[in-house]
Amino acid sequence: MVSVNISLTSATTVNSDGKISIWNRLFGRPTNYQRDKKRVTGLVDKTSEPKEKRKKPFRWWRKRNRVAPAPEEPLPKKLCPPAPYKHTVVKVTGGKGPEFQRVLLPVTEKEEGPTLSVPEPLAHPQRKCLGLPNPAQICYMNSCLQSLLTLEDFIKSISCQEPVWSTTPNAAVMSSLTDISRSHFSSDARHKIRLLIQFKSAVAALNPEFDDLDQKDVHEFFTSVLHQMRSLDAQLRMTAASMGRTYSCPVEDHMLFKMRNVRTCKRCGEGTTREEEYTCLSLDLIPGKGSIEQMLENYLKETELEYKCACRATVSRNRMSFVNLPRVLVMHLKRFRFTPMFQLKKVHDPVDLSRDLVVSSSEGGACYSLVSTISHLGHSAKSGHYVSDGMDLDVEQEDLSDRWFTYNDAVVTKTTGHSVCAKRRNSSYMLFYKRHD
Repeated sequence: MVSVNISLTSATTVNSDGKISIWNRLFGRPTNYQRDKKRVTGLVDKTSEPKEKRKKPFRWWRKRNRVAPAPEEPLPKKLCPPAPYKHTVVKVTGGKGPEFQRVLLPVTEKEEGPTLSVPEPLAHPQRKCLGLPNPAQICYMNSCLQSLLTLEDFIKSISCQEPVWSTTPNAAVMSSLTDISRSHFSSDARHKIRLLIQFKSAVAALNPEFDDLDQKDVHEFFTSVLHQMRSLDAQLRMTAASMGRTYSCPVEDHMLFKMRNVRTCKRCGEGTTREEEYTCLSLDLIPGKGSIEQMLENYLKETELEYKCACRATVSRNRMSFVNLPRVLVMHLKRFRFTPMFQLKKVHDPVDLSRDLVVSSSEGGACYSLVSTISHLGHSAKSGHYVSDGMDLDVEQEDLSDRWFTYNDAVVTKTTGHSVCAKRRNSSYMLFYKRHD
């Protein structure tokens, strides 16, 4: 008869009833757990046990924030291909036009037993990389860039003319913007920070107010970027002509439009007319509540102003109207104003954001759709945070899926255009409308 003395390395490995202790469920078990369990139950004699190849022990303390799985608890299996799709067809009616059918996203049969939740298909698998890091109070620049990158045709018109502006050192703004566009889906945060610093330095070269690390107004920054691009038009046209090419300013092709200002004296009827170029309209908010259509109507309606005419009259009528319409109509909502004590104050009046907008001009009308917004989050004019909402570039304007993204610096979340219009009523600051061609 052979006597066997059994001693376990740890009293917490296996209990007397064969159950697994809570310590080993959290931090794993020794590799000889199965062998020790058989020894306790007396099923295997130590002298007759075959020799097993010694396994390298799992050292859980070398991997931070990870828990070693138990041997008999299998790891979650990889997601299997979904079952055959089931499509749901819904008839949608409303507004003008015939009925149409919309096919919803496919759904799969529920499998028996525990299953893992499958995320909803996204327009691009790398959407989390679309964010821009914010190392030092540059949310105003990040939100401006995200809205500009949503204007795909505008970015393409810059990049396709790279052979022209790449030979000019003064075109650093276009070069930096193109580099940021090409690295939009990059997951390298340090590389993006370098590109953002280059873009900020390029803008600050002609606008020193953006050279420091203080918070700035996004509308002023946006206007400075466009103005700097337009200032290179004459120089780049000459450069292109010397190369046997042609150059067309992207800002003038997409965002520039003209407004006609007509002033008429109320006494003698004498009037003057002048045309001015704009890249953005600044609209006054309607106290209490108003819509974009109402604010635009107030901007274009006839007003009275003090003007000394030759007939010695001091009051004249003034009216604004569109001469032509741009491909992208940018609107700035005046949410900051000075009080009678000359203190800057933020206005929180709600604005009903229209998804579609019809605008008329001397050359005809056009229909616009909202593609991006910039919002100022905060209760005062001295502090706050800028975020951008933009339509998914993989979705056409007429698409019914209504996929949008919210760009909060490096954090990108999925949303819808309907949700954006509802959430940004009190914080919307800049609106970008794209014309239907």
